Amino acid sequence: MRTETVRPATVRAARALTPTVTQYWLTGAPGGAPLPAAVPGQHVTLRVGPRYKTYTVLAAGDEGYELAVRNRERGGRRDHLSPRLHVGAPVSLGAPSGKFTAENAADFTHFVAGGVGINPILAVLSGGRLRDWHLFYVDRGTEEFPFLDRVQELAREQNGSVVTFDTADRGRPDWDATVADIPVGSTVGVCGPTGMVSAVRDAVERAPGSRRLITDGSAAGTAGDMPPSVEVECLKTGITFEAAQHQPLLDALHRNGVGVPSSCRQGICGTCEVEVRTGRIDHRDEVLTDEEKAASSYMLPCVSKSLGTRLVLNV
Repeated sequence: MRTETVRPATVRAARALTPTVTQYWLTGAPGGAPLPAAVPGQHVTLRVGPRYKTYTVLAAGDEGYELAVRNRERGGRRDHLSPRLHVGAPVSLGAPSGKFTAENAADFTHFVAGGVGINPILAVLSGGRLRDWHLFYVDRGTEEFPFLDRVQELAREQNGSVVTFDTADRGRPDWDATVADIPVGSTVGVCGPTGMVSAVRDAVERAPGSRRLITDGSAAGTAGDMPPSVEVECLKTGITFEAAQHQPLLDALHRNGVGVPSSCRQGICGTCEVEVRTGRIDHRDEVLTDEEKAASSYMLPCVSKSLGTRLVLNV
């Protein structure tokens, strides 16, 4: 977040949407300039204390922005922004950016959303331009799925359909099967954790026929620069093995007897987080902050990859 684009703001109001997602309203700081104009679906980089994180603007107006943030209070030293995000809290914002917005003119027929990745998709659907669309919505836990009532209401109004997939009950989606159910020639909007977006992109590339894939830009990916395999050294267990990059590193750890706990396997819960002692990481989760991803001291092996040929983990 460049210093010339940073603008002070204040948390004006907040309310819980789900057990882990909170809706926030931000306004300009007292005595300061109003927040810059934004289009629903754009994202802003938010600084709270020393932490940076990027969130989608759900609504914007003269009074500021509405955001929906997935907070994870894990009780550890690297707790997320939630304890600092409270009514009256001072924050700083970067300039709004992004093209997956309410003004996106693409003729979407299908959407895939993961967790709070529903936010930009909701912005597009709320514009009222689309009809006969289909949404595949992934999250963990029946009490999650923020804005599900709203997208179901839009589905009724716009002859759309919504299918939910609870990873707590069903594990990871079969993305090849999901993409196979999308007709050839469709335009698919995908938003969510980078690992999920990359998995959908890979499934589209493997599937016969052509489908147009549009993302929020978070999954540009560096897969072409990755080695086909990586040597993984596990300090605590004393095990070293070779892991193929086309498979989740978490699976390779489990196959080699390294007991890393896991849950969602989508990069959204943080359960499998491990400490990285040596290595550069292509982070594809939505758990670590931007600052933590830059440091690459931790990774989520369910979705993230090594950018080098050797990785040392403190497991």
